[in-house]
Amino acid sequence: MDKDNHQYGPLNGNNQPVRRKNAEAGSFRTNVEGRKNDVFSSSPGGGRTIQSPQSASEKKSGAFSVNIPEQPRRPQQPQRVSQSAQRTQQPRPHAQKTEPAGQRPASAQRSSAQAGKSAAGANRAQPPKKPVNRAQSKPAASAASGRTRLTPEEKRFRKEKKRRARLRSLLGFIVCAIFIALITVSLSVVAISAINDILCIGKDSGVTVSVVVEKGDDFNAVFDKLCDNGLIAQKQISKLFCLYRHYDTVDYEPGAYYFDTNDGVEAMLEEMKVSKGASSFVVRLTFPEGWSIAKIFQKIEKNEVCTAEKLYANLDIVGEQYDFYKKITSKSGRYLMAEGYLFPDTYEFFKNESASSVLRKLFDNFEEHWTKEFSARAKELGLSRDQVITIASIIQREAANKAQMKDISSVIHNRLNSVQYTMLQCDSTADYIYNLNTAFKIFDDVEYSRYYEAYNTYSIQGLPPGPICNPGLDAIDAALNPNSTPYYFFAHDSLGQIYLAVTDYEHQANLAKIFEESN
Repeated sequence: MDKDNHQYGPLNGNNQPVRRKNAEAGSFRTNVEGRKNDVFSSSPGGGRTIQSPQSASEKKSGAFSVNIPEQPRRPQQPQRVSQSAQRTQQPRPHAQKTEPAGQRPASAQRSSAQAGKSAAGANRAQPPKKPVNRAQSKPAASAASGRTRLTPEEKRFRKEKKRRARLRSLLGFIVCAIFIALITVSLSVVAISAINDILCIGKDSGVTVSVVVEKGDDFNAVFDKLCDNGLIAQKQISKLFCLYRHYDTVDYEPGAYYFDTNDGVEAMLEEMKVSKGASSFVVRLTFPEGWSIAKIFQKIEKNEVCTAEKLYANLDIVGEQYDFYKKITSKSGRYLMAEGYLFPDTYEFFKNESASSVLRKLFDNFEEHWTKEFSARAKELGLSRDQVITIASIIQREAANKAQMKDISSVIHNRLNSVQYTMLQCDSTADYIYNLNTAFKIFDDVEYSRYYEAYNTYSIQGLPPGPICNPGLDAIDAALNPNSTPYYFFAHDSLGQIYLAVTDYEHQANLAKIFEESN
């Protein structure tokens, strides 16, 4: 071994000798022990230099000695170790590896010395670290596989993180599903409700609601009234349907309409609009003179034009639009205000026509037949139009034919102007209420008694509260133009022949004669 090598020890990465420092400063020394436990150092030339054994002070200061067994020499290229690898593979200060004595090549000795020197420098640069449990801590990365090795805490953290991510995903899915379900249910409810409004499927029945259409109401006004009365649930959707069906382009009949809560919006609008049906759906109906309103409505309903219930409901509402109706003053005890004003004639109706439209045709026909001459003649007699129609209705029910009408009219006028005979005493007036109750079961017991007494001209003075039927034009003319006679009584036999009398004595004789002829 030469002097330089012995003085400076192993070479560094640039083949420059590394200057040794004393053991007290933490120097790194490589001692090779021979077979006979002598300490020697080999030089690059192959020689050995025997050194004294390591002193106690050197061991105490942290000197590290390695005993390498002697092996056959073989050439070996010096390896350059990176600084990071040196820090990773540095030996522990408390672990000393003892090898059997033997020979090693000089290049191997220099490499070992360089490694030891680098480790010593690393120990001086960094403070001592606590021992790490290799069972719990593993290298962060494996050079061979390139995969990251995780600690159990990191694995548990990642597992918990994945679990929470799955829970968040599941919760988000559930929230979205519930939201979609709520939207679907809401849309379904709205759709079903709209279908019920249009097609009246599944709507509750048995509840009748009245809707009054006034003159001049357009589609929007009519539709709003249906909604306000609870007949339409989904206003906007139903209105769009009605606009699509062009119900905003039609006219609507004023009047009162009674709808069931299960009626569809289209059916209700069809009933309220002005009828413009085809000729194939026209119904021709004839109402004879002397029929009551109850009998006329019964025939209209039987021919599927309109129900009697809806006609009754619209009588007053439609009647209020006419001047003759507004001027009726006799209202106390009167059964129907419109009785006497449905003019007997032949009419053309449409099937399923609105009640107001039907009544308008009847009232309009009456107004056409009541002329200005009738009004002038009624004024001469000191009678109102309603009084004339009431007299005409009694004539219509009492006369057997047209020829008898003016004589019967004279008896009525004579009694109305008489001081002695203040009661008309006509059977037809009391029979009016009796026949209504018998044929149509209109009244209960209390109502029947009240109306019967009100119309019974055997117990009341003057005319009854109102007409007892709907008279024709001949009866109206007879009421306005009675014959000039002295009679206060009249009677008929079974064949319709009339018997007139001035006094009650003559009248009783006529009744006895009629009885004898009948038996």
